[in-house]
Amino acid sequence: MIRVAVPIVGRTYDEIIEHTHMIVDRISEVESKYDTTEIRTEILEFRADYYENVCEKTELLDLLSEIRSIMGDRKLLFTYRSEDEGGELRHDRAGFMLEDIYKWVGTAHLAEMMDVELMSGNYRVARCAAKSRDLGIETVVSYHNFEETPHDDKIMEMLHNMEILGGDILKVAVTPKNEFDVRRIMELTEKIVNRDFINEEDNINKPVVILSMGELGRPSRLMVGEKGSYFTFSYVGNTSAPGQIELGELFEELAEKNRS
Repeated sequence: MIRVAVPIVGRTYDEIIEHTHMIVDRISEVESKYDTTEIRTEILEFRADYYENVCEKTELLDLLSEIRSIMGDRKLLFTYRSEDEGGELRHDRAGFMLEDIYKWVGTAHLAEMMDVELMSGNYRVARCAAKSRDLGIETVVSYHNFEETPHDDKIMEMLHNMEILGGDILKVAVTPKNEFDVRRIMELTEKIVNRDFINEEDNINKPVVILSMGELGRPSRLMVGEKGSYFTFSYVGNTSAPGQIELGELFEELAEKNRS
């Protein structure tokens, strides 16, 4: 199964609900043309860092409840992306309240998946992962670098740390400076997915999402499923990261790749 995630973005309640409807309509249009047992838009990612009232509990939970009523049986990934890792708005208050925000969403059972950034600190990651596990929520531990593609050893070190801290899905998104960086990240992904390390302890035992961002990194977004990332990101209307491929175009390219 090839899994696709689409971000929901918007600053106000109305903008976000409108975008959610747009996404769901586009998903229905695109998926009607393909075999959804092979490729499916399985995840909608709510980018909470775009939302102007993210720190208001009642407003946030009401919004998420309405999103859930629209999105059907897909999984909701709750993400608050920090400014350092590509977040949209600067919310100083939200930075201090983030664990409370995770708790609101988790205890209300409004998301099946929760994103927590590795660079927020080992203690926060481990604690959020443990609390999410108790609530039956998967934790996506993530790292984003908008300047470069770190060395393979550094990426592996971060992935192992993500796993140790309790991540259920391990996500790394980096920026290539050239085509070599893209090839390198794709070769590393293949090695991880195939568990192709000489020493057993070097293998990663959790699903990974490894992406090379920007137009240069486009091929890495098509390396998904049994031979690559656990899921890939697309967009409908509004992008949330450089290099995302529009949903219809992504499905077409993935279907063609799957046939070859």
